[in-house]
Amino acid sequence: MIDKKTESSIKALKEFLEFWMKFHNIYNGTISKESISKEDEDKFLQTKEQIRVKYEEVKSCLDDNYMLHSRLTDPVDDVLSLGGIRFMSEKNLKKLNEDWRDSYVFLNSIMERLKSRKKRLGQFNPARVFVKRFFERREA
Repeated sequence: MIDKKTESSIKALKEFLEFWMKFHNIYNGTISKESISKEDEDKFLQTKEQIRVKYEEVKSCLDDNYMLHSRLTDPVDDVLSLGGIRFMSEKNLKKLNEDWRDSYVFLNSIMERLKSRKKRLGQFNPARVFVKRFFERREA
């Protein structure tokens, strides 16, 4: 049995994870440079906006039982511009990196739960499910 909601949730989360990694790679690549170019800043801000859009898609696709927590957006909100990274304290940089890691782990745990659900639903026979629901409705 194919569940369209689960399929769309997996797709949205996969796209979000791709942008999440792209954003993190831009961040890592930029903080290792001597200076930040206008192109780096523009690429960073475009990716940041794409992440916001994808995050809204993910939130709208997922059920409440996959409760998204606020740490998912903390790293995005903490880094307002690449130029500001240079002036962050070591403590804030460490927290930012921990938030990235925690969010990535959390997102992957949601992905694993969605894949497990897809696999479990794939084992159901749609005809049997239909007949069972039909009789359950008649009894109610």
